[in-house]
Amino acid sequence: MHARISAAVSCDPCEFVRSLEFLGVDSMRIWPLRLVLVLLLLAVCGCQKLNAQTTTSGALAGVVTDQSNALLPDADVEIRDNAKGTTKSTKTDREGVYRFFFLAPATYTLTVTRAGFREEKRTVDVLLGPAVSVNVTLQIAKSRSEITVTDEAPLIHAENGDASATINQKQISEVPNPGNDLTYVVQTTPGAVMNTDVPNAPGMNFSILGMPSTSYLYSIDGVDNPPTGVLGLLLGQNEIQEATVVSTGYSGQFGNAAGGNINYITKSGSNQFHGNVQYYWNGRVFNANDWFNNAFGNPRPFDVANQWAGSFGGPVRKDKLFFFFDTEGLRVLVPQITQVLIPSPQFEAATIANIDSRFGTTSASDTLYKKIFNLYNAAPGASSAAAGSFVPGDLGCIGLPISLGAGVPCVMHFLSNRGSPSQDALTAARGDWNLSGSDRISFRVQHDAGHTTFFNHPISSLFDNKVKQTWWQGQAIATHSFGPSAASQFLLAYSHIDSSSGVDDLVKSLAAFPTKLFFNPPEQIWDLGNGFQFRNHLKQYQISEDFVKSGKNHKFWFGANFDRFHSSAFTSADIGFLSPRTLDAFYQGGADSNSPAIDFTQLNQSFRWITYQPTAWYHLGLYGQDEWHARSTLTLSLTLRAEHQSNLVCKTRCFARLTGAFSAVSHDPNQPYNQAILINQKQAFQGLDKILWSPRFSFAWQPFGVTHKTVLDGGIGVFHDSVDSIASNFFNNPPLVNSFTVTGDGLTPDETGSLFSKAAASNSAFINAFASGQTLAQIQATVPNFFPPGITAAEKRTRAPQYQRWSLQLQ
Repeated sequence: MHARISAAVSCDPCEFVRSLEFLGVDSMRIWPLRLVLVLLLLAVCGCQKLNAQTTTSGALAGVVTDQSNALLPDADVEIRDNAKGTTKSTKTDREGVYRFFFLAPATYTLTVTRAGFREEKRTVDVLLGPAVSVNVTLQIAKSRSEITVTDEAPLIHAENGDASATINQKQISEVPNPGNDLTYVVQTTPGAVMNTDVPNAPGMNFSILGMPSTSYLYSIDGVDNPPTGVLGLLLGQNEIQEATVVSTGYSGQFGNAAGGNINYITKSGSNQFHGNVQYYWNGRVFNANDWFNNAFGNPRPFDVANQWAGSFGGPVRKDKLFFFFDTEGLRVLVPQITQVLIPSPQFEAATIANIDSRFGTTSASDTLYKKIFNLYNAAPGASSAAAGSFVPGDLGCIGLPISLGAGVPCVMHFLSNRGSPSQDALTAARGDWNLSGSDRISFRVQHDAGHTTFFNHPISSLFDNKVKQTWWQGQAIATHSFGPSAASQFLLAYSHIDSSSGVDDLVKSLAAFPTKLFFNPPEQIWDLGNGFQFRNHLKQYQISEDFVKSGKNHKFWFGANFDRFHSSAFTSADIGFLSPRTLDAFYQGGADSNSPAIDFTQLNQSFRWITYQPTAWYHLGLYGQDEWHARSTLTLSLTLRAEHQSNLVCKTRCFARLTGAFSAVSHDPNQPYNQAILINQKQAFQGLDKILWSPRFSFAWQPFGVTHKTVLDGGIGVFHDSVDSIASNFFNNPPLVNSFTVTGDGLTPDETGSLFSKAAASNSAFINAFASGQTLAQIQATVPNFFPPGITAAEKRTRAPQYQRWSLQLQ
């Protein structure tokens, strides 16, 4: 039987940062449950310490009794790692309780002995995450003593109220999983549903108990925020031993995400050599042709998918030193089937003749239009294009002021089946060293690299939108036991991600076509151009320490976690977005003088002051926790967690924002514009919460005694999300990024009086007016068609989203 009731109440569900015209947003205030928080703060203030991420280990605890359910103190308890041969031992306390901390998730043999009783053994699977409980009942020894060996011991969670689910290696490898995406396995856990709010967003494909899809923290072997690969997958399934989804973590080590923590731990070597090899293939022979290809008589295009995985591990020195190696990857080629319309030869000839009559045969317009038509004529599939649009009988000439002749089409159509090879590959190596019975070290290095074409442009591969990413990660974890009642775990990690998106060669792309051209329906000739590139180097440093000490009826946890990030982002200059509103506007070179209100072209153009944005930020978390075994059947946990999220810092002072909160700044349109906006800002926010307090309480109760499996647990607590993701909005505030929409005639950039020259003049006039302290009215008089730009802003102090969550479940 397993039932759970849970809820989450948000004091400020997202501290939304909104874009308003000219000025910013009035951020919402967070009003916590004051009375509950004060009581919890008072309850745990005596054990306040540090924050940690114990996402790399498990724990084991239990109660030893005799046949009459009497507690047995001073019983000898030993566990042995069946794979590595290492052992740990302890004794039960006066309440008959034994505990083991920071255990590597594995299968153990639990042995319990006491004078006058039979020896008892259990096979125990220690899971990643919250402690599991195995209670043991000893039998009175007879004259002829014997060892009793039972099957695998049933596990219960009776140490705290954390709500979690563990997926073991067998489940991970055998449950159907599209692409073997590690993030997909979360959808198999209780309370998780597929997310449709952010479709196709890597790592955000689920929601648990109604929390936002962005409100979850991933970790692999304790290292936070592993990146999703270029194919939208998080590779590594073949190296994962277990995954634990903590949907509500009242324990202090869980933080930086209000929705939950998804923790993975990788496989390691053992005293036996072991490994595996897997290969999956899918190709054209197994796949049917696309419906549209069949309809237009096109053959089945080539497609193929190759996915592989292989691992090998074993001992370097038995019981002491072990290794594990894993490699896996995916190579795919899937054609993108696109319905494409291109200009007909007759329309091209008529348009060139009209452009030459207006601008001249040696004009910039003549050069641009011939470049446009040459690109369309060279498109794959253009030579076999059929007359007219995809709608039978439609020649695509609606709105054209001239007739090309009876039955002569303005457009041609064909199906594009372009595809580009994509791949992502991961290689990882791990070592485990048992220095002694009290010390254990594990270290791991991983490399992931891949590339894909996010969009195959059907006209020219020069405009393909490509994504590349390389990821290095290294880490070390040291565990030390201070006798049977205390232990610590230390983690040190570094990762480096180099990613880019956009065209492969910016120079060649702009040489082929200097801007972006997009036609509107009903003509819908396919767009041209894509001169965009974005690159980012992200470095992450992580240090964490956890310490646990047990004594009498209490178990005290203290910990600290520090994450620091350095990002170096480069964004190419905006090339503009041209949109002829009708086919006639394009035919005329921008606008028809006889109908300028209908047949015109629109240009959306942005101008970036700063294209290089080096930023840095960090997260610091601290916690203290007391697990009190009030009775052998009842455990109460009191936790106080404190987090500090730093303000993003930009070395090139690449932020701009209002001079104050929206409600505090002057809204007088006659004030100088530069008195309302601050530029050259080093920090993104005016202010952040100094400390995010997260008091929590949970309980676990075995109402029918320790010999029964029934557990009633639950809790209540405060959780916070990060505000880092919204800081990038302040990169794009004016006058750092100025956006203009210009309409009318002049489609060609290099023609005198073109839309591009008007946009550039408006930008120059705005920058000068801003610098000289002109008012809104003065700027509008200087800059034609100037509209107050949208500015993203926040209150004087931006508050992190806060949630109060509670749960109650019966196992």
